[in-house]
Amino acid sequence: MNEGRIWLYVKPTVGIPLFFLGFVLAALLVHAAILTNTTWFGAYWQGGAAKAEVAAPAAAPAAAPAAAPAAAPAA
Repeated sequence: MNEGRIWLYVKPTVGIPLFFLGFVLAALLVHAAILTNTTWFGAYWQGGAAKAEVAAPAAAPAAAPAAAPAAAPAA
């Protein structure tokens, strides 16, 4: 395993915390980038946007048809 030789040059008491710190910073940067560049991510973290109540349109009374002008009686 070639990757195991890194501990010959870097003490595990230094390397492991640096690795975890780098991982956490990368994760925070990704989340911050998504949060600032999208509109849905903040709502997702808040548990979803509040659902707006859609009021049903009030039933308007049916309008009576307009009365046609009465034809003038023939002379």
